[in-house]
Amino acid sequence: MFKKIDYTQLIEKVLKELEALNYTEQFLDFFSEFLCKNLPVTQTWVFMLNNRDTEFALHPFNPAISLEPLTWNSNLVIYLKNSGKTLIMKNETPSRLNFLEKDNPELFEHWNIDIIIPLYSLKKLYGFVAIKANNATYKELDSIEGFFKILSNILIPLVVSERSQLESNRNYFKIYRMDRLAMVGELAASAAHEIKNPLAGISTFLKYFTELKDFKKKDIIEELNIMRQSVQRIDEIVKSLLSFSRFKNKKVEKICLSDIIDSSIRSISLKIPHTIEINKKFDNDLFIETDFQQLQQVVVNILFNAVEAIRQNPGKIDIATYVKGRDQFPSKELFTISIKDNGPGISDSFKEKLFQPFQTTKEEGTGLGLYTCYGLMKSLGGSIIINSDSRGTEVILSLPYSFDEEVEKND
Repeated sequence: MFKKIDYTQLIEKVLKELEALNYTEQFLDFFSEFLCKNLPVTQTWVFMLNNRDTEFALHPFNPAISLEPLTWNSNLVIYLKNSGKTLIMKNETPSRLNFLEKDNPELFEHWNIDIIIPLYSLKKLYGFVAIKANNATYKELDSIEGFFKILSNILIPLVVSERSQLESNRNYFKIYRMDRLAMVGELAASAAHEIKNPLAGISTFLKYFTELKDFKKKDIIEELNIMRQSVQRIDEIVKSLLSFSRFKNKKVEKICLSDIIDSSIRSISLKIPHTIEINKKFDNDLFIETDFQQLQQVVVNILFNAVEAIRQNPGKIDIATYVKGRDQFPSKELFTISIKDNGPGISDSFKEKLFQPFQTTKEEGTGLGLYTCYGLMKSLGGSIIINSDSRGTEVILSLPYSFDEEVEKND
């Protein structure tokens, strides 16, 4: 006698297992073990369609087992695809078995497979489960088939969705790299132009000095000050270029958004006049996995811009953190920092140039601050949006929970 299984409870158990995982596809790594533990079967092997939609491979991959994946042209796959039925070896004719074993004899000869159940979703074959059966298996076969039919329609769409999201991330980083190369080319051309001007001034003054036969310090003090300012300008440009070149080197760690903001405010506290009021509204315990230093560099730059933009007294800067898309899939959640000032806003003529290099309204600015922020946010997988009118400016920094370094590294 064997104990009757409640397959409704078994499905609920699967759903609980899935909820405990970060990625649904991780469930497939111990799928066979789960099935053997909870179903009346002796042994199981799971074959799943790969993300290229070309072949069915044993999941999880086991290097100790020498078994070629099955393609769509495999006799077994053709049979399962066309019939959609469970294959019970003891009920098949010798000629049918010979046909099925022709492409993958080791699958049948060495593993003693008794039953093969196809895994379908939306009328498409996504895999199959090979089973070594016992007496209880055949008695429960109708219920087991029903269990796999329900499970396929739950599990497979989730796996396909995650694979699609991963592919989308890969495509994003490919586009990002192309965009980054274009940015580097634009930056190099602009930097060459910007550095050329102060160098030309320095060269002119040096030539002037060499032609003077007799001069006093007061005769050249003004020219020396101009040369010093030109050198400082070049130094700022080079520092910004070096900062841009370090986007790739990330130290990803779990950080709290409120810690980033508090640390950024402390770093520029001496430059914040007492007439400016800073209001903070934090959504508690918002953690993300990103590079602390690079994100802080962005926040500091935006805060400093807000401080400089405020001319009236009293000034005000509102800082908030929140999550957008909390009710959607975790991969769609965006963790957001909003920094809003009550300055005069940005002129319409300048809005189109915000993220272009060497564009600035400041007398001593390099025009690389927002350009660098834009590059850093893209590098971290996020975005920066600026909304501005006569009542002030709001900068919105959005990031995913985790920056997928592996995707960037492997592409």
